[in-house]
Amino acid sequence: MCTYFVCLMGLLTALILAEPVRAGEIEKPSAPAQSLCPFVRSAADQTQREAEASARLREAERISTQQSDVQHINPVEAPSPAGSPALRADRIFFESFLVNWPFFEDLAPEQQAILQAFFSRCGIASDRLTLAASIFGQLNASQRATFVGITHALMYTSLTDQQSGERLGDALSLIQELIDIQGENSALSSDHQFQMIVRLNPDAPQKLERAALFLRGENHIFHKDYPISFRQFRRIGLHGQEAGLHFCLTRDGRFAQMHIDYRFGLLHLGPANSDVRAEGNHQRHADRWPQFALAERPIRVRRVVLRRQSLDLSVNSLVRE
Repeated sequence: MCTYFVCLMGLLTALILAEPVRAGEIEKPSAPAQSLCPFVRSAADQTQREAEASARLREAERISTQQSDVQHINPVEAPSPAGSPALRADRIFFESFLVNWPFFEDLAPEQQAILQAFFSRCGIASDRLTLAASIFGQLNASQRATFVGITHALMYTSLTDQQSGERLGDALSLIQELIDIQGENSALSSDHQFQMIVRLNPDAPQKLERAALFLRGENHIFHKDYPISFRQFRRIGLHGQEAGLHFCLTRDGRFAQMHIDYRFGLLHLGPANSDVRAEGNHQRHADRWPQFALAERPIRVRRVVLRRQSLDLSVNSLVRE
């Protein structure tokens, strides 16, 4: 009896001392973290250092050329603004495939605007095209492919009111701002790879509710923080209808995870389901959104003579001379 009384008193004391939880703390969702911003700032800083090193190298070459009529130093091509240290080598890219897409200047104006606005919110002056191109080029291949694939699908997905037939604009107009790009990451589950996290415009949930060919549902297992689901209609084996956008919204409709579903059945559960680079997915993408041409464009070659380390060493050597 004494033990029971002591336990009861302890429970009452804990309830009295416990801080009450306000309703606002439960209902108020937190904004998704901008996990990509530290990388963006680091990439911008790296670009600035490389530009300064390149300028020093060119100046040192100019001085050395003036001082010697015999020794001739060939001008060194400056690093590509869309490159990064890891990408400094002669490579060939086929732009017609949504695999790596390294060239910022080849993106549509709407896609460039989304990235530049995101860079600005990370504290980077994005009005300089070369800087924006460099940062985009330093994203890994899966992030670039994810961004290009999803935004391309959004640009060419028209929303129509299922009742009145009224045009509601394209799906890209639902996006207010980019928050994160989640590429390939084997340490995370499949529902945290190959997708974009965005802040939606205030009227986006209503437009999705009204839009024809978007089916509302609930996410019960995957995308737990984004329980409201809007899937674009798709059907296995139906040409041009196998790929489809998937919006996963927070309860308040302010934020969304977005990806593209390319596969069905058990294959739908793996990361490759939303990876446009995976076998067959690019073809399904082009079948659904034929505005993206499969015909190969002219090959673009980015040639860079020196890597960053050799660049820095050359600068130091020429300065000492």
